[in-house]
Amino acid sequence: MPDDQDGHIRYNWDMRTVNISDLKAQLSAHIKFVQDGEEVLVCDRNKPVARIVPCRLEGDSAQEQRLIVRGVLTPPLNKRPASVSWPQPPGNVSDKVMEQLWQEERESR
Repeated sequence: MPDDQDGHIRYNWDMRTVNISDLKAQLSAHIKFVQDGEEVLVCDRNKPVARIVPCRLEGDSAQEQRLIVRGVLTPPLNKRPASVSWPQPPGNVSDKVMEQLWQEERESR
């Protein structure tokens, strides 16, 4: 990694980098960059330690958003294209029969 005149390491990534002390001093400004879609590389004494990335929840259901906020669900990095569909499961059990099975299972708890 090339150093500048001050001895700081300069990274050639296309993302914003910030040392922890600067991040603490200007947190709101860096969060604004993330809200605008940028990633921020957080460094400790010019060594990368973390990345702050935008949280994109549009397209997720309200239930999924609640689980993501609670930390129970991690959203995928890449969304599945709408043109790709799930394969049909084998078998010919009707929806009515499946609903009855699920209801019986819930009642037995």
